[in-house]
Amino acid sequence: MYDIPSMVTAGLKVIDKIIPDADAKNRAKESFELEVLKLATSESKAQAEVNAVEAMNPSLFVSGWRPFCGWVSALGFAWATLGQPMFSWLYTVATHQPAPVVALPMDILMTTLLGLLGLGSLRTIERLKGVAAK
Repeated sequence: MYDIPSMVTAGLKVIDKIIPDADAKNRAKESFELEVLKLATSESKAQAEVNAVEAMNPSLFVSGWRPFCGWVSALGFAWATLGQPMFSWLYTVATHQPAPVVALPMDILMTTLLGLLGLGSLRTIERLKGVAAK
């Protein structure tokens, strides 16, 4: 996988330093960003093809890991946002003591969940550049 934000930042800095004309600089920046976007899109398409092949595998060990991660993430999110607060409230009302609940590691949970949902910045960049409509 590529570190796309670092690539874009470094590339734009180089363009700023080597091209003096503002109009040419803007064209070069647009061209560079489009090429980086194409690179990211081709990588995503290749991963989608791998995902499709994995999903068709009859072995649950191969095809079931992604749904397992999705269900674990969804259940963890549901517990952290609905279950734990409701349980804590009910426990406190019933016993008049604070609930002994351990918090889930939300940083790991949200990273996994957002990754599975595809809520990364690349989709936003595609929409801003108008590539999504093509």
